[in-house]
Amino acid sequence: MLALGLLAGCGSGALSSGEAQSAHDLAAPVPADGSLSKRGAGEVAGVAPNAPVPPDQKIDPLSISPERQLIRTARLELSAADVTGVVGRGKEAATRAGGFAGAEETRETRATLTLRVPADKLDAVLDELTKLGTVNVRDVRSTDVTDQLVDTQSRITSQRASVERVRALLARANTVGEIVQVEGELNRRQADLEALQRRLESMSNQVAMSTVTLTVLRTGAPPAKADSGFLAGLASGWNALLAFGSGLLTAIGAVLPFAVVIAIPVLALVIWLRRRKAAPVIATEE
Repeated sequence: MLALGLLAGCGSGALSSGEAQSAHDLAAPVPADGSLSKRGAGEVAGVAPNAPVPPDQKIDPLSISPERQLIRTARLELSAADVTGVVGRGKEAATRAGGFAGAEETRETRATLTLRVPADKLDAVLDELTKLGTVNVRDVRSTDVTDQLVDTQSRITSQRASVERVRALLARANTVGEIVQVEGELNRRQADLEALQRRLESMSNQVAMSTVTLTVLRTGAPPAKADSGFLAGLASGWNALLAFGSGLLTAIGAVLPFAVVIAIPVLALVIWLRRRKAAPVIATEE
């Protein structure tokens, strides 16, 4: 019986050191202040976003793209007789190139149109748009975002590894307190990962599709230069006199109908008053 007891004790002590440590750590109570236990805090802190990425998960920056990643934008201002027609042909040019039209503001003498076209066809689209009118401004700019893309992709890989480690820690949690704390940490890191993914997607879209801001002005006659001298002053005074006379006649014409309507009852009242005053004088003479 003594030998069997010793054998049973040895069998229970044959657990690996890692499993024994894991069981001991997961069984540790959660402090009352809501923080992770010493084991939990140590492991969660060990999967920080800035933690070194394992060698097999690191991204070689040279393997992302052999070319520089550029965000290209263009601004084109044209003068044309038909503003609406130029805007319509600009939309057609963007559609043929595989792009689309964005915001648009069209007026009688001015129009502004935003176009998105593939980056590799930007120059061809600009050349086609310049044929629609007289070019006033043509401005093309490029922003190199290669380093930002590489950095964002590297951070996404690191954040994914961090999320997976926290998920593994969540699967090993036993108490409700540990589960709640690890889930909160997992949600936060998952949100950071999604933000990085959205940023990468936005920059990739800007690299793939260039933005063209097209402004169209209606062609018109240049304003006449102001004359000077005695004759110019005389002509200006005469024009001012004509304008004043025209305004005065306009005012009289506007007031005349009201004057006629008011004058009729006033005239009738005056006649009645005069007859009333004259009546006693005639009676006395008789």
